Amino acid sequence: MSDPAYKGHIVVGDIRTLDAPPAIGVPTLRFVHYPGAQQLILWLPQSGYHGYGDVTVTHNGALIEKATVRDRLNGSVQILWDTLVWPPGDYRIVITHTDGWHHEAVLQKLEAGIAPPQPEPPPAPPPSDAPIIYRDGFGNVPPDIDLEIRAQAQVKLAHTFGRRLEHEGPRRGGTVIYIDPIHRIVFENELCGGALHATIYIPAIAHWEDATGAPLSLRDEIVAFVAERVRQEQASTWRYRITPTSIDFY
Repeated sequence: MSDPAYKGHIVVGDIRTLDAPPAIGVPTLRFVHYPGAQQLILWLPQSGYHGYGDVTVTHNGALIEKATVRDRLNGSVQILWDTLVWPPGDYRIVITHTDGWHHEAVLQKLEAGIAPPQPEPPPAPPPSDAPIIYRDGFGNVPPDIDLEIRAQAQVKLAHTFGRRLEHEGPRRGGTVIYIDPIHRIVFENELCGGALHATIYIPAIAHWEDATGAPLSLRDEIVAFVAERVRQEQASTWRYRITPTSIDFY
């Protein structure tokens, strides 16, 4: 027997980000419906792979879904729900982050046949030389893809030009810390004997994202930066070799 279909509209209420720096921002939510189908779409304000924990959904206070953000992602920032199976009532979505803050959104699923509140009338037409603002069928402004692309470019620039290394602990067995505006990754290092002078240990590909919090696409770039910067700062006469789990200096 198929799941029952609840065709009422979803009204998106308060959306907040609690206990986070103001720069984090809030998610964007849109409810869309078609003949025989409907979806709730959520866009995170930053990549879902950057420290997010769990996403939970409650209905009238009862938990109906709990999963990791990583398992629910569609791409890097989007989460989708098929809401045709959601019965009428009050819903709350909570998305946690490992830094202690969380997103929270309040929704209401209406009974079938009840019209949702009408959006506010659109503002007066702007002057002819003003930029055009596009809106969806509910009067909402969808996410600006150009702004998202520019924001991603700014993150890339900050990653490239704002990174550095720090060193902690005794020289024979301390840590090398990679730091950029988004990531802080600690690598263990050890002085050796013979032809192998020193080793910096790096997580294998299979464990990279869980161990560092950085996307796998940045692994080669970060490891190469650490290897070259350590050589420049600590051992300019040494050469290095990068293996699947280490940077070895000779």
